[in-house]
Amino acid sequence: MELEPIALIIRPITPADAKAWETLRCDLWPEEPESHAVEIAAFFEKKLEEPIAVLVAENKAGTIVGFAELSIRFDIPSFEQERVGYIEGLYVIPSARGRGITGELLRAVRRWAHEQKCEALASDRAERVVIDRRFHPKQISP
Repeated sequence: MELEPIALIIRPITPADAKAWETLRCDLWPEEPESHAVEIAAFFEKKLEEPIAVLVAENKAGTIVGFAELSIRFDIPSFEQERVGYIEGLYVIPSARGRGITGELLRAVRRWAHEQKCEALASDRAERVVIDRRFHPKQISP
């Protein structure tokens, strides 16, 4: 059962969001929690290869309830040597799930990939690359 959608702002991450991003990263990837702060600092110093962009979903109270980490890859099957927007990680806090946040993040990710002149959008699931078949490089969706 889907819950009532909540008002969101989807925006690029800022250094002021570092602690919230670290907390959510630890929830998504709990294996090496000590590595997240180092990677986040490197991201803001532009010393990290990926992600190259991070979008956050912020509710009207100003709380970050989700994020998407993004990169551009050139090694995706069927798109070798092509720019492919790649979702490195996507997470929504459990208490906010079922309210349309993932869909909003994915729409923003598609816009980002179009802006980056990508030919496709992909991610992985269970070690398998999944290509977004609805992504059309010549058409930007609202």
